[in-house]
Amino acid sequence: MHVFAYGSLMIPRVMDRVAGRLFVQEPAQLQGYARYALRGETYPGLVEEEGVATDGVLWRDIGDDDLQRLDTFEGEWYERRTVWVVVGADQVQAETYVLIRTQQHRVSRRSWSRNRFESRYLQNFLANYKGPDQ
Repeated sequence: MHVFAYGSLMIPRVMDRVAGRLFVQEPAQLQGYARYALRGETYPGLVEEEGVATDGVLWRDIGDDDLQRLDTFEGEWYERRTVWVVVGADQVQAETYVLIRTQQHRVSRRSWSRNRFESRYLQNFLANYKGPDQ
């Protein structure tokens, strides 16, 4: 199974901490979904939106145990959804995490910045997140 990541899980050190290992990755794009910063949070939410696309990373060949760790990490605000992402000239089926409808009031409509997350919040995340069994 493949996973499309669009937020903190794009960052190899975060994926390694959450899943316990790294996977082969490549740039990907998801059509029909927008990534926004969430009010009061350092991570984004993904919502369906016509006419937009979200850049991210496709992590390849995620095992069932690894996927369960990702489900736990994403928590109750997100649902795992099967989508098609563009990788180069190909379309690839993948799983991604979409903000559930009851949490969409948290969307700020401000874009989320990977660079901002890495410069301001990554070190704190790595220092405090011990894994799914914490």
